[in-house]
Amino acid sequence: MSLSVHGLHVRLAANHVLKGIDFVIKPGERVAVLGPNGCGKSTLLRTLCTILKPAEGAVLLEGDPIQSYSRRDRAKKIGLLSQADVIPMMTTVRDHVSIGRHPHRSYFRDRSINDSNLIDEAIELCEIGHLSDRPVERLSGGERQRVRLATLLAQAPEILLLDEPLTGLDLEHQYALLHLLEDLSRQDGRTLMVVLHDLAIAMRFFDRILVLHEGELVADGHPEQVVTSELLRSVFNIKADIGRESISGQPVIVCHREAS
Repeated sequence: MSLSVHGLHVRLAANHVLKGIDFVIKPGERVAVLGPNGCGKSTLLRTLCTILKPAEGAVLLEGDPIQSYSRRDRAKKIGLLSQADVIPMMTTVRDHVSIGRHPHRSYFRDRSINDSNLIDEAIELCEIGHLSDRPVERLSGGERQRVRLATLLAQAPEILLLDEPLTGLDLEHQYALLHLLEDLSRQDGRTLMVVLHDLAIAMRFFDRILVLHEGELVADGHPEQVVTSELLRSVFNIKADIGRESISGQPVIVCHREAS
């Protein structure tokens, strides 16, 4: 499913957060969104799923305005993993993950076998089966993050928007998530748009990078074309070179300390 943005401006109170953003995401693309703190990354994701209303411009799903979809249909097409969610008190992990199936249920129909299978699959993919009966509020931050991701996977949207999904995860589960996202894109054709702070991970695991700076889209393209020494200096205010690992050949960012 394609997602396109045309002339997007977003204002929050007196702040002009996003300024004339334009891009088109093709079905199955894995897109990383980078930029300094406060540049509008989270605002962009929240606008794409209609939590925020743009002051100008349009967000289109398959060429149709996203507002033309009902709330239930939008939830079937596009899903958001935000930076923080309210955890219902005394809700078990399995019950929390099952919330993801709500857009697919009618008001008069109980959970189906397909619902249960998708919930089981999401729990397995996020490696939280051993936590199924635990109350979510008693889990660690990293465990909660995996529960929230499983809830999004149970929702089964065609487009996944993830805002800093690696937060709170240990190194093992960070890489497990990154490989899972690769599989969702390559095998299931899911479209992914992920806000990250780690440029090296963005270069290794994503086939396209968008860079925001002061509310504007300043770079868009293949990681090796986008992430340059000039961009690192002008956007991230660091002096660095782009090198390659000797064994894997994967790109690495080598930072230099400015001479005093």
